[in-house]
Amino acid sequence: MAEVAGERVSDPIEAGGAMGWWSAADVTEVAEMLASRRARLWQVVAPADLAAWVFAEPALSPLDPPPADIDGDWTDGLGLDEAGRRAWAFAGWAARLVVPDAAGTAGNYWILSRLDDASPTMLRLTVGQLEILGLHETGGSVWLRAHAAPIVSAMDAGAADLEDWGRRGIEVLDDSTKTLAEEKVLLRCPDLDTATWLLRQPPVVAGLRLLSCWLAAGPYSFVGRYRPEIAGRAWRASAALPDADQGGAARGDGVGFDRPYSAAAVPPELPTQRSFDADAYRAGAADHDRLCRMLIAHLAGSGLRAGAGLAGVNVDLAWRDAAGNQFIAEVKSIDDRNHVDQLRLGLGQVLEYRHRLAAAGLPAMPVLVVSRLPDPTWREVCAANGVLLLAGDEEATWPALRTAESPIVTTAS
Repeated sequence: MAEVAGERVSDPIEAGGAMGWWSAADVTEVAEMLASRRARLWQVVAPADLAAWVFAEPALSPLDPPPADIDGDWTDGLGLDEAGRRAWAFAGWAARLVVPDAAGTAGNYWILSRLDDASPTMLRLTVGQLEILGLHETGGSVWLRAHAAPIVSAMDAGAADLEDWGRRGIEVLDDSTKTLAEEKVLLRCPDLDTATWLLRQPPVVAGLRLLSCWLAAGPYSFVGRYRPEIAGRAWRASAALPDADQGGAARGDGVGFDRPYSAAAVPPELPTQRSFDADAYRAGAADHDRLCRMLIAHLAGSGLRAGAGLAGVNVDLAWRDAAGNQFIAEVKSIDDRNHVDQLRLGLGQVLEYRHRLAAAGLPAMPVLVVSRLPDPTWREVCAANGVLLLAGDEEATWPALRTAESPIVTTAS
């Protein structure tokens, strides 16, 4: 476990390495990069701890103590409507999520500003010499600056989908500011809901954290610009944001999944090595998609919606039942040759996902869906581990899944 100014953060190797978009070498490289800078920040946070924090599972700075105490309700005198309150909550949430040792470094390494003379009024988060977040109190356009490396790595590894971002109206632009000009991207979101979704994606959090760490290590002064009551108000406002106290973990904005389901893309050109069976790969991908859509349709028959991903964990499907219980599913295409390996792999994956979600405070009922079940012993194996096993060729026997079939696991196991 790494520690950032008294905050324990999950070991990044355990928390995110399995996602495949970064490695232990990346953490080492970031630590060396930060250590090369002479900075007062190292009096409170060691470069190696910050490097681990960059890639660790997203979590917020504690709500208490705040960077500044305020008297009365945080909204007093601001004249905010609901959109304005959400904008302040988002700004405070972002600061708590992506600024190193945020409570202890306010006014020294970062500030939050309210631009009253802008139309509409704007909030801006500045770290070091650079503004990394800007948004309107109306909840309209939101922009974020992030270090490009984690986001590009995630896209290359398939952990971030640029086309999906485009469908959501997110623009990924080259950033023209001079500070780290060759290493940054500018992310523009059409509204606050989209920005909230984006800031719940671990590669984006890593990009923002990496940029913040680099900027906070520079020499600068906020004398005359820091207004502690602004930081304190936003800090308190963030407590009202859904799931704020669960760190950056998303709960699917109330629907039980991160994004709509879409079939995995199969490249038109596949390897031609003798050990790789391109036809089998395509057939497996098609069967996987068929099973996913079968489960989605089955749930729809009970009035339930399913989507893909949950809290940044790459589950095949996720949904909530009528009582609000969370479900996750791993889907495996199997045949006579690979059914043992696929069942072992699928069971291991869904148990891992359950553990990660439970550790993040999000208990879930795991489901394993397979094409068919040559060996019925696997029903007992799955049941013994609290996993519901469904065979695609037995859909007529599937339960309605409108309520939990067995107790939800509430702790990491």
